[in-house]
Amino acid sequence: MTTTNTSVKIKKGDVLKHTFLKVEPGEGAVELARQYFPVDVEYHDALQIASALIDGHFDGVDDTKVRRCAHCGYYYRDKTKNNMSVTCSIECSSGKDIVLKAWRREVRKVGKVRRLSWLDLHYASTYKGEPLEYPFWSSDWHMFEYDRKRKVYSFGDDFEQYVAQQKRKAEIGGKRKTAEQIDYDGYNVPRNIHVKLSGNVGYGKVTVIKQSREGIELELLARYGAKKLQQERVRAQMAALGRYKI
Repeated sequence: MTTTNTSVKIKKGDVLKHTFLKVEPGEGAVELARQYFPVDVEYHDALQIASALIDGHFDGVDDTKVRRCAHCGYYYRDKTKNNMSVTCSIECSSGKDIVLKAWRREVRKVGKVRRLSWLDLHYASTYKGEPLEYPFWSSDWHMFEYDRKRKVYSFGDDFEQYVAQQKRKAEIGGKRKTAEQIDYDGYNVPRNIHVKLSGNVGYGKVTVIKQSREGIELELLARYGAKKLQQERVRAQMAALGRYKI
């Protein structure tokens, strides 16, 4: 059994070609570039300075602590004590590790035969490298078994009922129905309640207000609106006929 060596050690000044000048410069590269840009620099002069910084034609490039970042590819100044850093910032260090991890994964795949999946064995989607206009399964059992393993659809269930359940879940935003916010036009304002904790508890004053049918109708109309009252009337009529439970 042969193993592939995937260990990579980046030296100082080496840059990954997949990210060289293709990503945003890191904090260290930006900090170095600020030293060469005057405050009142003109646009065309700024372009020339930026081009010189990218190409390495600036004063101080020969310093042993100035090198290119291994991830973004821009020049930066190494601030570590041992002068052994290869990236200009934490973000570039993380990006470098991601690129190297993806490269190691691809190297390990070379020479290995991929295990055929359930779709590769029983689902025809291409023919001689060309995608089929109407892909198909080798049998209905294989199709239902593929969905059953993913707990999407069980063999023998009513397919129309399953589709209706999924549609209903999508309409209400999931299995649990979201809470409905009802505006009561100011009648839901909290009120102060006085509680007597000791002594004899007496009865409070009761105020009886008599209203006519028209007055009650106007108050309910102002409180809930005509649409809500009409819905409640229909609900009461259906409950009286025994067709709707309150």
